[in-house]
Order: sequence, then structure tokens, then C-alpha cells
Amino acid sequence: MKPISVAVTALKTVESPQPGFAVARSLKYAGYKVIGIDDSYLTSAIIASYFDAVYITNSLKTENFNEFKKILMKIKDKEGIDILIPCYDKDVFFFAKYKKEIENIGIKLLLPSSYSIRQASKPYLAELRKYGILIPKTLLISKENEIDIAIKTLGLPLVCKGILKDAYIAKDSSEVLIFFSKIRDIWSGGEGSVILQEFLFGEYYCISGVADYKSKIKRYTIMKKLAIDSKGTTWSGLTITNNRIKNIADHIIECINWIGPFELEFVRDHVTKKYYLFEINPRFPSWIYLATAAGQNLPKILVDILYENKINGKSFYKNNLMFTRLANEITYPMNKLRTGKFDNVKIIDIEV
Repeated sequence: MKPISVAVTALKTVESPQPGFAVARSLKYAGYKVIGIDDSYLTSAIIASYFDAVYITNSLKTENFNEFKKILMKIKDKEGIDILIPCYDKDVFFFAKYKKEIENIGIKLLLPSSYSIRQASKPYLAELRKYGILIPKTLLISKENEIDIAIKTLGLPLVCKGILKDAYIAKDSSEVLIFFSKIRDIWSGGEGSVILQEFLFGEYYCISGVADYKSKIKRYTIMKKLAIDSKGTTWSGLTITNNRIKNIADHIIECINWIGPFELEFVRDHVTKKYYLFEINPRFPSWIYLATAAGQNLPKILVDILYENKINGKSFYKNNLMFTRLANEITYPMNKLRTGKFDNVKIIDIEV
């Protein structure tokens, strides 16, 4: 019997590493064939042992589905892709929109509905208060002259967030303006909206897991953040057990009818000791291999759900297991890309 072949996206390892690498590592650990799909050849996945092949196509960035579908069918014919796991928010939205079309060519996906994705997205997160979920005060602004009112409402410091990505902590009004402009310039060409959110002092936690078709969390791992970078991305953390977080997560996942992988991020206010949900990520996080190392291979659980396999093993995991992210450089001659000397890399429609 041929091994199950799983394709993953989001392979860039920049300041805020995308999760594709860690997901691929977990899948390879479980014995699956792993195919990387990205929109840039500037990824160390091209020589990583976690990937059996890597395909680079611009259609993933442009979201030209007709072109992407043609390429996906060619990759399926060549590599036998059985499952596709989007590991970037934008890719989740894209694949959810065309889920039926992708499934019709014989590729399985475990994704939430577009409505569930909308409920979990940053602009609408505050609406979850109707379910009794604590959310920091949040405002959506699109003009500079709205900043002063936002500061009066939210106080300082506050968190400036992009609709899809990026988060910065602003200590004063000048930094709010700087980050407001920076986020808009990077993500929407100097226009569009930016999320401003109340900053709560406290300890930060994440829970990542996989929910089945009944919106029940099948397996999960909870991590306490020990260190974050300038964008709020965790670069060191520790596995813990926290029944309060698990109970809140069960409630959230059920309320929004979530299906598939997720990460919920919380802050425990140092005064009230209450847990506030400040972000839902609709995919596995970049620290997901920590869960695998602790005994919960969540990407494998996703495969088990899709194939209706019995989920074996215990639901607990090792506590007090730490991770610290390593940044490393790889070197290789540029002509290996240009001449196709990387046998496992196929650059389809991008000029190198």
C-alpha cells in the first residue's frame, strides 16, 4: 500500500516563521510522504529532509484558482497527493472557498466553513462576547484622525494588528501612528483598516488542537509563552496542563462550529486572573512540533479524522517540555535553482 501523501503550504522561515515547516516535520515523523507547495523559491524547504518534493507556483499568491487547480492536478498525478493542509491564514480562506472543487479532484481537506472562519477572524472576534467569552476591548479604524479617540477608549499601551497578520505593541501615540501606517503599507497598499486592541498585562498562553466534524476537540496541547518577538510571535514556550483553558477552548470551538486545526491565544490578566481570548488562528501554529515532541502529533490526528481512523493513544502529553526557536542559514549555488539541479524542487511559473 502506498504511503499517504500530504501537501502543506506556508514554507517561509522569516522573522515570523510560517507553520508549514513544523507541520511537515510532524507528518514526516508519522511516516507520511510530504509535499511542500509555496509561492516563493526563497525557502529552505528546498533542501529540508521533511519534504519529499517542493513545488513553487505564483498561482497560490495570486489566488488564481483555475491556474492553481491545473497545477494541483499535475502535482497530484506526479506525487499522489491525498490531503492538503493550508498552513497560512490566507491559504485557509482560499481553500475553504474552493473546498468542493479541490475535493472533486480527489484531495481531502479538513476545514471550517467560511462562516466559522469569519467568526474567528480578527475584525469580528469581539462578537464572540455574546457567547460569554472574554475579549479585550477592540476597535477597527481606517483613518489617522480616529487614533486619538481610540487611545482615549483603549488606553496605552495598546496593540496594533493587521487584518490578516502582524501585531505590534505601541507604548505612545506616536508609535500607534507609526504602526498604523506600517501595517497599512505592508498589507493593503497604504489603505484599509487596522485593528487596535486593549493591551492587558499578564501571562500569555496558547492552545492548539484539531476539531472533528462535530466541533469536538479530539486532541490538543497547551503552551505557556516564555518569550515573544517584536510581532508577538512566540520563540520560546513551555507545555503545561490548564483545565480552565481547555474548558474555554471547548466552549469556543463548539460555539463557532469549528472544524479542523486551530490555535487560540489567551492572556491571563494579572489583576483579575481571568482569561481573555485575543486571537484565533485558523490553522496549526509554527510551534506545533512542540506538541508532537510532547506526545500529541496533531497533524497526524488531522489525517486520522479525514480517514475516520480510530485515534489511538492517550489525550495527555508531557508537561514542562520547552522549545526555543533556532535560526540557521543554508547555502547553495543559485544556478542549482536556475538549472533545476534540486531534483525535488519544481519551480512552475516563477522566474528565478
